[in-house]
Amino acid sequence: MKYLLILFLTVFSGRAYAQYDSIAVSILDSMSLEIGELESCSFRFFSEFDISNDEYGLITHSESGTAFMKSPDKMFIEKKGDRGHKSFYYNGNSFSLYSFDKNQYATVPVTLSIVELFDSLSSHYGVDFPGADLFYPDFTDNLLETSNNLIYLGQTFIGDTECYHVAGARDDMTYQLWVTSDKHSLPKKMTLVYLTKPGNPKYSIIFADWKLNESIDDSKFEFTIPADARSIKLIK
Repeated sequence: MKYLLILFLTVFSGRAYAQYDSIAVSILDSMSLEIGELESCSFRFFSEFDISNDEYGLITHSESGTAFMKSPDKMFIEKKGDRGHKSFYYNGNSFSLYSFDKNQYATVPVTLSIVELFDSLSSHYGVDFPGADLFYPDFTDNLLETSNNLIYLGQTFIGDTECYHVAGARDDMTYQLWVTSDKHSLPKKMTLVYLTKPGNPKYSIIFADWKLNESIDDSKFEFTIPADARSIKLIK
């Protein structure tokens, strides 16, 4: 990319002069390229997110889970935490959501790529997925279009994993990304701080146990209706 030509590039935008560190851009490009070339992957995740409470201010909640993806159109995610225990299935022809707590499920027909599915479910039903933006092929370009600055902060550790540390800011949030410094350049952690919401709530997610291009049987993405489960509709 053109950002690799110099160490630190200043680009004029309608907002202000945006400053992008070319090392940071290169790290994010490598991460997006690695993810974009995967045939399949799986990982564990742990996330924390703040929700405003009238009496106590921001309360931090958490959830954890596992994700399996198979290019171009298969996905399975199971997560549990303070917002309940749920699983999501997409087999390329239909998307299903199941609530273990309520023994309820919803299924909608859809034929989209995984990334297109993320967009559709988020915009139409408010269903969000852990770190979904990181899987978009144009992630870096989208970040640069909306950011006021982007900087490389050096190498550090998340647990025992050495990572490149990148940070940036845009009008409505600040963000930090940690990308593994090995040959795979995979996301390890992401943190967001929402500047335009009361109290500046924070969201963070950690990825672990990545498995790349391993065989995943298609049955993993098929939803079987549990006994006595009640069908519901996804509400727009």
